[in-house]
Amino acid sequence: MERIQKQMDFLFEIDKMKDVFRQSLVVKGKREENDAEHSWHMALVALTIKEYFKAEMNLEKALKMILIHDLVEIYAGDTPAFGQERPNKKSEEIKAAKRIFSLLPADQEKHFLNLWLEFEECESNEARFANVCDRYQGFMQNLTSDGHTWKKFNVSMEKVLKRAEPIKKYTPELYEKYMLPEFLKYKERGIIK
Repeated sequence: MERIQKQMDFLFEIDKMKDVFRQSLVVKGKREENDAEHSWHMALVALTIKEYFKAEMNLEKALKMILIHDLVEIYAGDTPAFGQERPNKKSEEIKAAKRIFSLLPADQEKHFLNLWLEFEECESNEARFANVCDRYQGFMQNLTSDGHTWKKFNVSMEKVLKRAEPIKKYTPELYEKYMLPEFLKYKERGIIK
């Protein structure tokens, strides 16, 4: 019973993810996206664009990373991709990861924490793909909101391209054929500076 109780405590606690709001807008700009929606959308992005990631990888492992990567924001808060950098972000997120995953039984705590750290380090193919999906989902949110976060943070083309580097590196066909032309359209319109 203790194992089940710990798992239930974790599941009730992570429900708070639905109340962590991001800068991205959803439903054509009607409201801010929450972290749970972001992770759900990322998972569907992963299932949809996997064919463009040419390296060998375990999709189930990548999906696990996608589903847990922002749980730390329940305690550490969200840091917008184009917003001001937080100097203590990494240490705050590590502390938050240890806190949230400590609710689980020891074996799951270790497994989830290791997956989260692997995502953050972005060195395995699964972590690289999960990071591609994270960046791509944010890009999509900008397209569905007429460049909301690009406008809000007065983002330069240099910053947009830097943010898209993992996509360019690991899914070059997707980057060249779809993303770059969209960036150029938004640059031409003056939304990307």
